[in-house]
Amino acid sequence: MRMSDVIEEFIKDLFTEEEEYIEIQRNELAEYFNCVPSQINYVISTRFSPSQGYYVESRRGGRRSH
Repeated sequence: MRMSDVIEEFIKDLFTEEEEYIEIQRNELAEYFNCVPSQINYVISTRFSPSQGYYVESRRGGRRSH
């Protein structure tokens, strides 16, 4: 299984029936998987898109951006 697949499954497993959204820290996730943060960006942008039923919101410096 490729690293991207592993990261995708990990993120999907964070969702539960009660949780409509999750909040993740890109750098912490990259550290957990011992990969570069851009790998996390890649997974999020390619596997969690609106066409796949996901809405991704990025917060930088404590501010929200869409």
